[in-house]
Amino acid sequence: MMPDISNLSVEELKKLQVEAEALIASKKDQAIEDAYNRIVEIAENLDLSVEQILEFGSSKRKKSTRKAVEPRYRSKTNADDTWTGRGKQPRWLVAELEKGAKLEDFLI
Repeated sequence: MMPDISNLSVEELKKLQVEAEALIASKKDQAIEDAYNRIVEIAENLDLSVEQILEFGSSKRKKSTRKAVEPRYRSKTNADDTWTGRGKQPRWLVAELEKGAKLEDFLI
C-alpha cells in the first residue's frame, strides 16, 4: 500500500522526489545487471561468447532485409511524387483520382 504523502510540505516532497529518482535509477541499474548476468549465463551454457550470440542475431536480421520496391506510379505534375502500388495511396494520387484521373494514367 502506498503511503499518504498529501500532508507533506513542498520541501519534504522535493526531498522525496530526489530519493525516489535515485531509487528508480538504482533499480534500473540492477535490472540491467540482472539481464546482463542472464545473457552471460545463456552464452556460457551454449559455449559461446555474448559477442558471438549478438553477431549471430545481427547476421540473421541482415538476411531478412527486403530491398526497396521500385515505384510503379509517378505524378504528372511532380516527378518526385511516386508510389510503389503497395500500402495506402499517397495524398497526391488520391487528389488526382478524385479529379477524375485513372490509376493507369500514372503508370511508369
